[in-house]
Parts: sequence; C-alpha cells; structure tokens
Amino acid sequence: MRAGIGIHQVLARTDLPPARHALVDQLIDAYLRRLGGERPIKPFERLAINTFGASLADDLAAKLMTRDNIAVLLQTGTVRSNVELGSIPPLADVDLSNVPALMGRIVLIKPVESSLRLGASRDVGSISMHFAANGWRLSAVNLPSTMMAKLVERLPAR
Repeated sequence: MRAGIGIHQVLARTDLPPARHALVDQLIDAYLRRLGGERPIKPFERLAINTFGASLADDLAAKLMTRDNIAVLLQTGTVRSNVELGSIPPLADVDLSNVPALMGRIVLIKPVESSLRLGASRDVGSISMHFAANGWRLSAVNLPSTMMAKLVERLPAR
C-alpha cells in the first residue's frame, strides 16, 4: 500500500474466524437472492438453507479464506477459484494519502466496527475492521454481488 502499510501487516491483524463467517453469510444471502429471483422461497426452505446451507458455505469459505488467499485477494483483487469470478480493486491500491477521498469510502457500522470500500462505486467490494482489545483487526472481506452470484450459480436451484 502506498502509505507504508503492508499486506503482511494487515494479515497479522486478521481475525480469520469472523472473516470466514462473514463470507458464509454473504454466500447464504446470495443463494437466497438467487432462489428468490426464480421462485418464492417458503419459510421452512429458508430455515433449511440457513441451517444446512451454512455448513456447505462454510466449507467453501474455509477454502477461500486462508491467509494465503486473503493475501492474494488484498494484493491483486482476485479470488483463487476454479471459476473466473472477476476481481475487486486491490487493497494495495488504496491511496491513504488522499484523506478526503478515503473518508468518503469509510462507513461506520457500529462504534467498534467500520467498513472501507475498495473503490469509488458502491459494489466494488470492501473490507470490514473491528476494534478488539489490542487494536483494529480485519474481520471481513465483502465481495461484490457479481462475484457472489458467480460463486453460487453452480449450486442447485432446487
């Protein structure tokens, strides 16, 4: 990154379990949106997807959310997968010296959590940071909806 913060410093301050859980939530949400676009989703089906689908999504998230894969994602903006998913702007390209532009991309989620959009548009991806006892830690990599749709398009619709 331009202002001296390296990817390895970010990785040293990454909480993998919350990052993986955030990806599971994104996968389940994208799958439910996909099904909802094709047909109405019954309440019991939604419960089953949230319960049993989470274990399948967790397996995929565990493969995607390793320290090595997060490093590649933050440096290059690409996700390692056997399917072309597209990319997000790399964290390494965030210009920390342009404070006004940077402040316009930070969203306060709650007093101990904030999100940083990785580009100017709304759906380019973001990272979330939460404040723990020893400082700010990466807690999520939020992929764009187009990437999430490509991840879930291979899942069954029934």
